Amino acid sequence: MKNQTKKELSATGEKVYLFDKILFCIWLLVPAYQYSDLHVENSRIGFWGIAAVLIFRMFMRDLQRRRFVIPSRGLMGPFLLVFGWKFVELMRAPGQIGTATLFFVDFLITYTCCLAIAPRIFSVRSWLIDFRRVMVFALALSMVAHPFIPPRTDMAGWDKGASWAFAHPNIAAMYPLAIYMLTIVMFGTGVKRGFRWFDVFCVVFSLVALAMTNSRTTLAVAVVTTVLALSNVFALTYLKDDVNRESGAVKGALKLCTIIAVCGCTYAIYSDLGRQAVDALFSGRLSFAADVLFSAKDLILGVGLMPPGANLLADTTTRGAGIDGLYINLIYGEGYVGFLIFVIAMLGMRRMASVNQRCRGFFSVTLISCLLFGVTETHFWLLASPLTALVAVLAATLGTQAGSYMTIYITKPLPQLVSR
Repeated sequence: MKNQTKKELSATGEKVYLFDKILFCIWLLVPAYQYSDLHVENSRIGFWGIAAVLIFRMFMRDLQRRRFVIPSRGLMGPFLLVFGWKFVELMRAPGQIGTATLFFVDFLITYTCCLAIAPRIFSVRSWLIDFRRVMVFALALSMVAHPFIPPRTDMAGWDKGASWAFAHPNIAAMYPLAIYMLTIVMFGTGVKRGFRWFDVFCVVFSLVALAMTNSRTTLAVAVVTTVLALSNVFALTYLKDDVNRESGAVKGALKLCTIIAVCGCTYAIYSDLGRQAVDALFSGRLSFAADVLFSAKDLILGVGLMPPGANLLADTTTRGAGIDGLYINLIYGEGYVGFLIFVIAMLGMRRMASVNQRCRGFFSVTLISCLLFGVTETHFWLLASPLTALVAVLAATLGTQAGSYMTIYITKPLPQLVSR
């Protein structure tokens, strides 16, 4: 058939089944349902159930073909460390072991689907295009459904900006931020797509939605994303020669100057405003985080795995919020060891995405932006969220499509391992 030759293959070079793609897109929407004002506690049934169906379909397909495809080979080591250490911390959990176990399984399922399932369903191009459509659909649906769903009022700061059908403005802001970053990555990496007017619509729609949420962290991240993207465009346009060492030196000098400028501005703002004003700017997060960290008996190994935001110092129900910030949660629960393993995983993702200059540069923009988001929020890395899926699947598909996967052929004498 003529159409079969034009069908897009996945990052592993396999045929893409429409049912798998639909299932994965629905799976991506389940966290949006969980983060909504509906606050459906049994949404894990859908989250785990859809993931189980996807894993089962892949396994049976491999079994029939007598070959098992394992994507994201370059991330196997770092994430075995991540999963292993989280299991150790789960065994050391100080309390709420049942809730901590649920979040541990959520974490396993999230990264299993993003790293091992998604590259067998999407290519880099189809992931960027389809994921942006899913995010636009989720955000538009929340705006339409908002008048029919009563808002939740049990979270601190729920009324500081527009959140539509989501539980909090910071949660709602993740979706336009993801749309904005996806559009930038598509533009930067030169992804072929139709309807260029839709790119303009996505940029305008996402920026307007971000402004309406009044989420200071997400607005700051959007500004940083824009600056980093423009810097990448400048570097790729005027500093193309990788063979010339002088060009590499100029790039290194620009990066160093950027880091010095950011650190200098941060120190100047802190010195000018003072500790109390900066803490007030962060809604008291800094002082509370310091109190929580100083209350921990062991920061090298952490206090044990706990749900994001939970701590042994103050009840989240009385404050209206728990520990804010990815890094405080990581160090408090998993210690400096867990934080170091997290850094290894991030470096592994960046290495997976180092396919070429453009991919490496614009993936770094996305990764840095999400890490900056983690300064005050916990939804990146720890939870299934648009930003977690964006970074994890993008790294997995970029690396897998470049050949970082392996195929195990099952034959009658002995299994044969073919690494690529």
